[in-house]
Amino acid sequence: MEVTLQYLAEWSTHTTSSPLYSHFAGVIAGDEALLRVINRIEHRPPPNVLLAGVHYLLMRNPDHPLAGFYPSLSERPRPVEEVDEVFTGFVLEHEEELVALGRERHTQTNEARRCTALLPAIWAGEHQSFHLVDIGTSAGLNLALDRYHYRRDEIEWGPESPVRLHAALRGAEPAPRTIEVLSRTGLDLHPVDTGDPEDRAWLEALVWPEASERRRRLRNAVEIAAGLTIELVAGNALETLPRVLDGLPAGEPAVVMNSFAFNQLSPEQRTGVEEIVHGGRARRPVQRVWLEFSGLGGEGAELRTDPGARWVTLGRAHHHGEWLELYARP
Repeated sequence: MEVTLQYLAEWSTHTTSSPLYSHFAGVIAGDEALLRVINRIEHRPPPNVLLAGVHYLLMRNPDHPLAGFYPSLSERPRPVEEVDEVFTGFVLEHEEELVALGRERHTQTNEARRCTALLPAIWAGEHQSFHLVDIGTSAGLNLALDRYHYRRDEIEWGPESPVRLHAALRGAEPAPRTIEVLSRTGLDLHPVDTGDPEDRAWLEALVWPEASERRRRLRNAVEIAAGLTIELVAGNALETLPRVLDGLPAGEPAVVMNSFAFNQLSPEQRTGVEEIVHGGRARRPVQRVWLEFSGLGGEGAELRTDPGARWVTLGRAHHHGEWLELYARP
């Protein structure tokens, strides 16, 4: 995929929360050498991977002048208007390292606050104890959803935890109930090992420089996940999911969830996943939980569940869990 000026212009519309990255988009667009570098980045989206690579290298070298422009690396970041030459020089000087990172690493969003939507969808099912399976799990942070503390306006749930998740509540109220996660399994083409310092550093590098709250939440969630028994299974879900479901104790319920991962699957692959789940129900109850952009427009992502009989749309949620809107159930 070629990164064009139009692509960068469209990408920059999603960077309003990061003045630094918004500025970088313009710098790259105006420099042929930088355009050449970004078009050597293998994995998508190239701007995210390239800028995460720059962030990653600066985290190793926080004394570099470019680090002085990053709120994540400097207490008093310098004005973005002064960054152009410093940024361009850094990228060109480290071009081969950045291209190598773009070949080895992936954009893998890990936002534990998405659990503010996933958990109410699980509550909509009927099983108190179940095995939890996450498709597109990345570092498996969603698999620790029962170890976080939640607050929605006046509603609180969950244990005392360094990860305290707040979501503005719209519409109907959720119905909290006690759950027990019997096992935790994450499926991903390229799972992230929270016990690996380099993997942890890459996860932090993916967080945009101004997002200090997300960075703190990520660090705390990673610590919780690292202390749990989480099985990460590498490979295509169409191949790994049947083995995982078949390997669970017969008859014990499972919850199979996905969040912002199915956009990478074709319609045929999505159908294939549901056929696998349907086949797995011959041996156990399986609840499906789905949090994805619907493609129908509108605000937020669609939250759905299928306890075993049919899909039910529960509501909508912000893609980073900032708010949750549940529809009133009949």
